[in-house]
Amino acid sequence: MTLDRAIDAMPAATPLRLRLEGWGTPITLLVVWLLLIAATGLYRPDFFAHQTVLAIAFTMSITGVLAIGQGIIGISGGFIDLSQPACLILSGLVAVRLSEAGLPLAVVFAGAIIVGMAWGALNAAIVVAAKLNPVIVTLATNFIGLAALYLVFQLAQVPNDSEIYHMGRARFLGLPVIWWPMLVLIVIVGYLVHYTRFGRRMTAVGGNRFAAKARGISLKTTRFATFMAAGGFVGFAAVLFASAAGPFNPSSAITLQLSVIAAVILAGISLAGGRGSFWMLLLSVGFLSTIPTSLVFFGLSSDNQSIFQGTLLMIAVAIDGYRARRGSP
Repeated sequence: MTLDRAIDAMPAATPLRLRLEGWGTPITLLVVWLLLIAATGLYRPDFFAHQTVLAIAFTMSITGVLAIGQGIIGISGGFIDLSQPACLILSGLVAVRLSEAGLPLAVVFAGAIIVGMAWGALNAAIVVAAKLNPVIVTLATNFIGLAALYLVFQLAQVPNDSEIYHMGRARFLGLPVIWWPMLVLIVIVGYLVHYTRFGRRMTAVGGNRFAAKARGISLKTTRFATFMAAGGFVGFAAVLFASAAGPFNPSSAITLQLSVIAAVILAGISLAGGRGSFWMLLLSVGFLSTIPTSLVFFGLSSDNQSIFQGTLLMIAVAIDGYRARRGSP
């Protein structure tokens, strides 16, 4: 059997199959999300104000795009990319500098995405050349990157008269403009992963890299492509982050890491690779973006919020392990 036929013969999700299977997790997640909203609203009726919706949507915008990049790494068998905070801040700093130079918004996006892809290529090169665990490599590059960034700047912010600044404060249909690209990207990536040859190859490598290699799939090429694509999504998220976050420093993105990883796991994307639906990210990101706002309305301090989020991450990892043992979708 030729390579193309082998790839095409691999099980691909069909619309009917997606409608009939795997409803347990999304329904459960949706119910828990709605219960959280209802409980917070009963405790504090002002939770239902439009400003709350905007706050949650802003968080979803950045976390959602980062989760796409993290999900690509996970489903391809790369486990997790722990260097996202450094990549986000570096790309965000590039976006700030380009906007300070008065360049168009398209150039700002392109510059940040290219930097993110270069960062992903660096991670992939180290992983492939040294044959090291991606988790160890990305953890190291994150520490090194953040340390270097502290030497470069202490505080950065996009100019108030720049296109990126106005984009971060614009609204469309009652929601932040930056929320809509997140929605579009999740829908497109979900389609590409399920229905394209490269998406099935990437999933095959994550599911069983030895079988994928036997089919003629280049593990090195796939690893470079996935890390570069993931870095590109981080670069895109960096522009959204810079446009809406206000002044930021090298440590500003560290708190996003837990939510992003938890969102990927709750969406059913296995850290061991080969399994998961990107469309579920809409629910998991929405739920996790609501939690910090709800905790504020319940009067919990930032320390208690960190404990809650850390506990939620452990639960998410436990769920992922349970799914792996059961072999469920």
